[in-house]
Amino acid sequence: MTEVPKAPTTPVLLADISNRLAVIEARLEIISDHESRLRELEKARWQSAWITSILSSALASGIVALVIKTLT
Repeated sequence: MTEVPKAPTTPVLLADISNRLAVIEARLEIISDHESRLRELEKARWQSAWITSILSSALASGIVALVIKTLT
């Protein structure tokens, strides 16, 4: 004969729900931490963007000056 599995009791179901909720809350904390880190990285990137623009301008002007010097 095959035995019919017993239905879980209310305390067992509540414990399972509680465990699953704890896992979900932990994942939400991890996700929110990632979001704040990304925001900080974006902020740092935009704050240092002027350095890149100045360096590329200086390099371009140096190349133009070199080309003009060699042509004249």
